[in-house]
Amino acid sequence: MSRRSGGRRWIVLRSLVVEAGVSLAGRRLQATLSAFGIATGIAAVVLLVSVVSGLHRMALTTLNAAGANIVQVRVDPDPSTGSPNGFPLTLRSDDADTVLRASGYFDLAVAENSATAVVRGTVVQGRSFVQTSDGGFVSRMMARGLTVQLRGVTPSAFEMQGLSVARGRLPLPDEHATGARVAVLGGRIARQIFAQRDPLGEIIVLGDWPFQVVGVLEFIGEPEGEFRAFQDQLIYTPFRTVATVFRGNDTASSLALRLRESVVAAEAVADARAILARRQQRLGETSGQLTFTTTFDRLQEMNLIVNGLKLLVGLVGGIGLFVGAVGVANVLLVSVRERTQEIGVRRAIGATRHDVFIGFLIEALGITLAGGLLGIFAAWVLTLIVAMVPAIPNGAEPHISLVTAATAVSILVLVGVAAGVGPARRAASVFPAEALRAE
Repeated sequence: MSRRSGGRRWIVLRSLVVEAGVSLAGRRLQATLSAFGIATGIAAVVLLVSVVSGLHRMALTTLNAAGANIVQVRVDPDPSTGSPNGFPLTLRSDDADTVLRASGYFDLAVAENSATAVVRGTVVQGRSFVQTSDGGFVSRMMARGLTVQLRGVTPSAFEMQGLSVARGRLPLPDEHATGARVAVLGGRIARQIFAQRDPLGEIIVLGDWPFQVVGVLEFIGEPEGEFRAFQDQLIYTPFRTVATVFRGNDTASSLALRLRESVVAAEAVADARAILARRQQRLGETSGQLTFTTTFDRLQEMNLIVNGLKLLVGLVGGIGLFVGAVGVANVLLVSVRERTQEIGVRRAIGATRHDVFIGFLIEALGITLAGGLLGIFAAWVLTLIVAMVPAIPNGAEPHISLVTAATAVSILVLVGVAAGVGPARRAASVFPAEALRAE
């Protein structure tokens, strides 16, 4: 008996689908316009989400390139933290070695400091820069001077940050030890200063000090595209060089500690904090506090921002879907009024209210799914076109994932049901006798 009942329900459902198709074919213009509204809304949602996803993927790639297992240590100078009566808290280059020796959680440690300098010019046979009225030297190509960021690093920094040399070499151990005035240029800053000339062996004047260029790094960002990594704009020198020439002290701006494999970051941070706290107490540096930032912390912050952007994009695109749903509901309400007699005939020959309700709901789903699938296809084509635009950074191309597509289809089903429930209920509530008398 149950098998016969199931077969009957399948036949009825198939008949309802066929009738819904015939009904929509009879109102092609109205159905097409409503489907177009749905397609526009869902295409906007999918395309905008794919753009945000592409940017998210690029940010993750950049973050991983900077070191997915790195703990950054910095000083929060706020005197309200710790004991304000003590000396200000500082970091020094030997703190990195201290943590590395005392802790078993890390396999590499780097100290960094930084400074800003103006590139006064380049010394090439004494003719590549001119003396100004104030006694300074300015490049003929850079009349106002070029301000650059210097990064003083200890020897392991290039390995930790994944920086490799395109030409030349890195500073030698004795150059790190003596604070030699040698420089390794990021790829983009090398182009800005030397254009097409080979910078190896040349002398650049940073502030009032000459530095010899010993190497040029591989590009981290795109050499010709719009995606520019900050590392490509830096000039790297030994830590001691920046300390003696530009800062006048041996304090570090930050420490970078690389975790060993299979190490719990929270335990490693606690151990490093305890080691540095003992040194602080010994030196009486209690004004301020150390802040430890792991890659996981930065990932959480970035995911929070990206999720917020996706929600905002969804709300903006949802306005288009709402307008499309109103259009679908309007088409079906008109259809109910025009087909009152047809509904009465169907009810009179045995169709139940449930059958009428399901029939109109299928029409709503048909319009929304047809328009929505067309919108998803249009968004996919647009992502392919956008990916070919040269200005798009490498790795930031819009990306439609299976999750995005599945979510879009689910939204379409909900929109179709929401748009069709009202008209379907009105159609199901029609009394056969009154419907047959309707004109």
